[in-house]
Amino acid sequence: MTKKGPLGKAEIFYVKGHYEEQGVEQIAKDLDRALSLIKKQVSKFKEGQPKKKPLAGEAMARREGVVVMTETASELSDQSRGRAKNRPSHCTTKIKND
Repeated sequence: MTKKGPLGKAEIFYVKGHYEEQGVEQIAKDLDRALSLIKKQVSKFKEGQPKKKPLAGEAMARREGVVVMTETASELSDQSRGRAKNRPSHCTTKIKND
């Protein structure tokens, strides 16, 4: 028989930590709660998450004392920077005349 009443703090914490990896059915079974109650709580978490773009700094490979730009970080920085379409001619230097 499933438990009744609102979810407790520990149960909400459990749902928040596992709703992305596990199915709603599995969480309801683990907590011995109604499926509709768990679905409602998961929908609250999904509504509350703002849709944000990934940043290049989050895609860097980090170790103690070292940070390396990954291919993903490079692509993200290129996308956010934009491209200059019409560069002035004084910004280009010719090395050899063809």
